[in-house]
Amino acid sequence: IHYGYFCKKLGYYRRMTYSIAIIDDHSLILEGLRSLLKDLPDVTEILEAHNGTEMLALLKDKEFQACIVDLDLPDIDGFALIDAIKKEKPDTKIIVCTMHEEVWIVNRLKHPSISGVVFKSSASEHIQEAVQQVINDGTSYYCPHFKKLYKEKQANTANMINQPPTTRELDILKSIAKGMNTHEISEHLFISENTVEWHRKNLMLKFGARNATDLVIKALAKGFLSIPLE
Repeated sequence: IHYGYFCKKLGYYRRMTYSIAIIDDHSLILEGLRSLLKDLPDVTEILEAHNGTEMLALLKDKEFQACIVDLDLPDIDGFALIDAIKKEKPDTKIIVCTMHEEVWIVNRLKHPSISGVVFKSSASEHIQEAVQQVINDGTSYYCPHFKKLYKEKQANTANMINQPPTTRELDILKSIAKGMNTHEISEHLFISENTVEWHRKNLMLKFGARNATDLVIKALAKGFLSIPLE
């Protein structure tokens, strides 16, 4: 008889235990997360990494069912690390614990590879709940503040459709039309790449564009660009 069936007939189940990996370049954050997670009854091991290199080594040498990832790391982009973890261990549950609450980050965090999001400002209240829900229930977990920001973002998105571009957005629109990439636009306009991406997304929404080519065509049709480009 199958063990699970036998246990069910007897009215009990085997407890599921799991290991968790944490990556953050701040030792105090690691210590705080470890303190919170060690109180969970089903956690058997907590692994720690201070940077992407250490995390990639853990991927090769250790088994874990969940990984708590900071986005700000000294040697690798947090989203790139998430991709690497999911490629090596597709079943690993990813929980992002970040201080970044900018709208472009909020948008990227709503991704199938990410099972949970907890802002560092509320980690002590929600990290245990997040771990238990994504592992035991198999459902996504978003802390209340993330839900609030995401709802506001959706409302703002609906209001932006068909609005005219701002002066800064026109600058970026012209740069896109000239074939410049995000890095080139950033250097040309003396703004960060995150800011360029934020304005690019706004332009896509305002023009209802599918990609950069569609954006330029629609901007030309509506008279926001002219040829030759200035």
